[in-house]
Amino acid sequence: MRCEDPAGLARLDAWSARAGLKVTHIVLARGRTPSQPMLTLRGHGRLVEQLGETRRIVDALTADGFAVRRVKLEVPPWAAGVPVDDDARAGRLADAGLYFEHHVCLLLPPDTDLEELARLVTPHRAHVSWNTRKLGGDGLERRFVTQRCERVGRETAGARLGRLLASLRRAGHRWQGVEREFVVHDSDTSIDDGWIDPLPEESRDAWQQEGVRT
Repeated sequence: MRCEDPAGLARLDAWSARAGLKVTHIVLARGRTPSQPMLTLRGHGRLVEQLGETRRIVDALTADGFAVRRVKLEVPPWAAGVPVDDDARAGRLADAGLYFEHHVCLLLPPDTDLEELARLVTPHRAHVSWNTRKLGGDGLERRFVTQRCERVGRETAGARLGRLLASLRRAGHRWQGVEREFVVHDSDTSIDDGWIDPLPEESRDAWQQEGVRT
């Protein structure tokens, strides 16, 4: 959603309450579009049905004067059709803009060095964000580490998540939860440009070899 000021966010809150939808305001630690208010719609059924329902919501938002920047649909990584192996099909899905995405909700002291955290997770093709409406009331701050995995199957993506978690654990970080997803539709991945770095060529080669062994 494109809502840059408090008045716009308040109007989105009111709209979502009437529609029975949840508003989340995610802020990326860096990138082209750091402020990303979004609505969450949960559903079950075939992809074409979910895309149709999403289009209905987008049309309603547009009719009420909101600018929708992006539509993104996610399924659990064990859903039917999600690539399991590191094969040509996984590559074709990546070419179509589909990918695995992992979210780690960290519990951080207020004085945590977020730049150091970013340096820790960047080699895992991950970076940091936060939910402005879920910062915590227990003296700890919630920060999300999001990892993306492309051109691989579920097993390799899970192994990469395991290595990310191991790095976080060795650095002394604790987390509240971990979510694993496969993105089956993303209308504009460029919204996140400048946030999660693409893999360097040497890292990409190493990860491809790793995938063959898995």
